[in-house]
Amino acid sequence: MPLVTVKPRFQVTIPARLRKGIDLREGDIMEATLVGDGILLRPKQVVDREAAAGRIGAALAAARPSPGDAGRSEDEIMNDTIADIASSRRNRR
Repeated sequence: MPLVTVKPRFQVTIPARLRKGIDLREGDIMEATLVGDGILLRPKQVVDREAAAGRIGAALAAARPSPGDAGRSEDEIMNDTIADIASSRRNRR
């Protein structure tokens, strides 16, 4: 089991074998969580919210209703979707 040393500014160096095992690179963001009597570090990806919102907005603007939904209100489509989800959950149990 690799050991690490806590440096003066509470920095640690993650051993190369572990870094390579998860393809961790300099500058990557990690989430730190207390777990029992230790600390769990998990790599995280940062998402530019404005860019993501723009891509989602563009995709929604380009979306067209399926032929089966033509002429139906959003409420009708939503109610049918909710019913389908509930049915699927019941069948899974």
